[in-house]
Amino acid sequence: MAISEWTGPKGEKGYSVYVNLRSRPMPHLRFQKRVTGLKTMAEAQRTEKALVKELTMKVAQGEGHGFTWRMVVDKWATFVDSPYFMDRKYNPATVSDYVSMMHTWTKDWLDTPAADISRGDGREVLDRVLAQGRTKAFQKRLKNTINMIFNWGIESKIIRGVTHSPVFGLKIVLKEDKKPEILKLEEIRQLLKEARDKNHPWYPIWAVALLTGMRNGELFALKWSDVDLEKGLITVQRSYNKRTKEFKSTKAGYWRTVPVSQELKQLLLPLRQQQQHRNHHTHSCGGGESGDHGGGGFTGSRGGGRDSVGLDFVLPRIEMWVQGAQARVLREFCVLVGLSPIKFHTLRACFATQLISSGVEPIKVMKVCGWMDLKTMARYVRLAGIEEKGVTEHIKLLH
Repeated sequence: MAISEWTGPKGEKGYSVYVNLRSRPMPHLRFQKRVTGLKTMAEAQRTEKALVKELTMKVAQGEGHGFTWRMVVDKWATFVDSPYFMDRKYNPATVSDYVSMMHTWTKDWLDTPAADISRGDGREVLDRVLAQGRTKAFQKRLKNTINMIFNWGIESKIIRGVTHSPVFGLKIVLKEDKKPEILKLEEIRQLLKEARDKNHPWYPIWAVALLTGMRNGELFALKWSDVDLEKGLITVQRSYNKRTKEFKSTKAGYWRTVPVSQELKQLLLPLRQQQQHRNHHTHSCGGGESGDHGGGGFTGSRGGGRDSVGLDFVLPRIEMWVQGAQARVLREFCVLVGLSPIKFHTLRACFATQLISSGVEPIKVMKVCGWMDLKTMARYVRLAGIEEKGVTEHIKLLH
């Protein structure tokens, strides 16, 4: 704010007033105004006071609309990454994905006050997803992400005057719930027998997956220090993120133990012997062995891998696995041996359903697999058919 004195071309004197106000909590809100031609200082002071009042009301009105959508998204990302956010810990890559999704699919909203975004704007965004060839599953994911961030903004009182997000209640009809792909017991045995007989380099990986139910990243990160064959336990405490190329905690965020069956022990013993032999050979030669790749010491041999600081991995560092092509390799092999092609993650589902079908209590399967909610568990119980098994024996109709 300032009052300036000026002199006209004919020597006449006067005053001008300039007022500039910016919102403190919302710096993007800025109002300014200049008035010239005022003849006296008293008139200039009265004008200045009136302008301050006028612009103050405009700032207050702007603040009443709340933050822009861009500011809400950025503040949400900062908040969930702070130590004050205790409800759920997001992986930094996940937060980055959500922010990128908002900047890509809701870019027309970014500089609009979030409270002014309408239900019609929400429908346009969701319709655009399908128009650009994306799936309804992605459409649902986008809707859930918008709801999550928008609801946080409402609860944090940075979005004012509304009670729901612009996509709240918009219908998304997904495809009919199909029975997920799964292998029966005889098909699991066929897969492993064919892989073993063909000396397939992925055989130990698939076998350990089917005997432990561990996720792909957990298998990749498994080290011999996690395996206690005497006690018969594997401690699952880390996972590998291929995109960020770093080891982190498991998906559930906590460690768990998986019992080592006799079959699994018989599979692991030769792998450990191979690793001990490799370590001995490496030390006796005074350096790394041939076949190692750069970037963390990944090796393509059949035996367990070894990282650059000497921490031993249980399973082989196959190049296709390092590249994240595990699903493609498994599908191609299934087709080769006459089985229905399945995803790599299906091996985990096979493990769970076999345990449930064998009579293991679902709560124990949850602990071993690292599931946090009963909804996920119920899906595998339904796949195993354990709830329906024997029910029809109560009906006696035929003599």
